Amino acid sequence: MKNKQQIFFGGIFGYIQKIIIILIVVILSDCFAVEKSVFSEIPQEDEKETYNPFFTATLSLVPGGGQFYTKHFTKGFLFLASEGILGWISLNYWKNYHKSFNRIYSLNDELKLENSIAVKNQIKLAEYDNLLRKTRYYNASSMFAAVGVWNILDAIGASNVVSGVENASPKRAMALSAIPFSGAGQFYNGEWFKAGLVIATQTMFVFGGVQYQYLMKKSQDFPAQLSRDSAFNEIPRSARVDAWRSRYSDAAQRRTMFFWYAVIFYIYGMTDAYVDASLHQFEKKFDISADFSPKDNEIAFNFVWKF
Repeated sequence: MKNKQQIFFGGIFGYIQKIIIILIVVILSDCFAVEKSVFSEIPQEDEKETYNPFFTATLSLVPGGGQFYTKHFTKGFLFLASEGILGWISLNYWKNYHKSFNRIYSLNDELKLENSIAVKNQIKLAEYDNLLRKTRYYNASSMFAAVGVWNILDAIGASNVVSGVENASPKRAMALSAIPFSGAGQFYNGEWFKAGLVIATQTMFVFGGVQYQYLMKKSQDFPAQLSRDSAFNEIPRSARVDAWRSRYSDAAQRRTMFFWYAVIFYIYGMTDAYVDASLHQFEKKFDISADFSPKDNEIAFNFVWKF
């Protein structure tokens, strides 16, 4: 049972399972949403009801509160479910992190009885595994915090009070979005939901990559410290070389994965800002409207296309 939990919480497949759960919740909540959802047509400016942005942001201290208040039920369920899942994951990582201290304490007691290099190596391995669990806890907590900030920013945007720049410049939007961790291009376009997404993803993926970079360094420093004892070479290769090499490879793989995700979302942020700014006036170039004439009892449809 313990090994299954470690695989679920530590492996890449665990992240895939969590993403699938969130997507299922989003789809179900969209089916039961009363109002137009995030997948539906965006209402026109004169149809949008305005709210106090400070009040909606305050309500979003409870995940999804601001979205529920502004009748964006799908987004409300999305943030509520996401924060619930990430909070649960973070709590379990915290428990695993503190449980891992028990093995360190036990090995230190054993070292007092048998002062050998083999036991010292086991202690260092246990300390590294403790740092690994700490890293997972920190990464889950950073995701929880990042989604919380995203939730509040989207609630402010859902108030329909703040808007983007009219006649937005695609090049300027892209240049602003090139500022990392800011979502400036999306704010410029008035896309608060996307701005929160860009800020959250870029921040948490870079943070995660830095954490695993630190673990890579520790997986080299610990055996280097032990190698100062000449007896270290007498330990079996599986414990002396293979164990540390596998830990280094695992940390390197996760570091690379997080940094690649950060790069992908950085490029996405710039591309999205450019495209949104380019299409900012698209809906105003094409319009179909109906008109009724009481005098002649006729209904006319106006078709407008601006070049």
